Amino acid sequence: MPSLRYISLLLISAVFWPYSWAVPTERQQVCNGYAELCNRQYSNISFVGTHDSAFVGILPTDNQDISVSAQLSAGVRFLQAQTHVLNGNLELCHTSCLEKDAGSLQNYLSTIKSFLDANPNEVITLLLVNGDFQSPTLFDTTFQTAQLNTYAFVPSTSPNDLTIDQWPTLGEMIGVGQRLVVFLGTS
Repeated sequence: MPSLRYISLLLISAVFWPYSWAVPTERQQVCNGYAELCNRQYSNISFVGTHDSAFVGILPTDNQDISVSAQLSAGVRFLQAQTHVLNGNLELCHTSCLEKDAGSLQNYLSTIKSFLDANPNEVITLLLVNGDFQSPTLFDTTFQTAQLNTYAFVPSTSPNDLTIDQWPTLGEMIGVGQRLVVFLGTS
C-alpha cells in the first residue's frame, strides 16, 4: 500500500501539473510585427507607405479612403503629407489650402503619437513636404506641442549626414524609444 506521503505528492502533481507548462517565458521582441526585423538596420527595410496620407475622402483632391489611424492599424509605417502655413499655423494642405485642407499638422501628429503610445514595438517614418519653405523651427515647435518630439530619431552624427551603413537597427531604435524617423523636404 502506498504511503500517505506518496499519495500527497501524486495529488499535488495532479493539481499543479496542468500549470507547470504555463510558466511565463521571456517574450520575444518583435519590431514592426516581425522578430526578424529587430536586427536589421533601418536603412535595410522597406516600409509600406501612403502618399498624402492625411487627405482622406472621395474627392479628386483626396488620396486615401481610410483615416491615418486606420492606415497605421492596417500596417502602413511610412506616411507622407504636404504642409503649408495658414493663419500662422502649419496645415496639411493638398497643393494649396484653397484646394484641400486636411487640418492642422499638430492634430495629425497627435494621431501618430497615439499610435506610437499604444504600439511600443513599432517604428514609423514620416515625410513632410515643406511647401512654403518654412523654418524647421516651426516644425520643431509643432512636434513639441504634439509631444511627439520625444519619439523622434536623432542621428548620432547630427548635424552631419548619416550614411546608409550608420543607421541603427529597428531593435536599437525601439530600445531607446526613438521610433519616429522624420524627413522634411520641399516639393
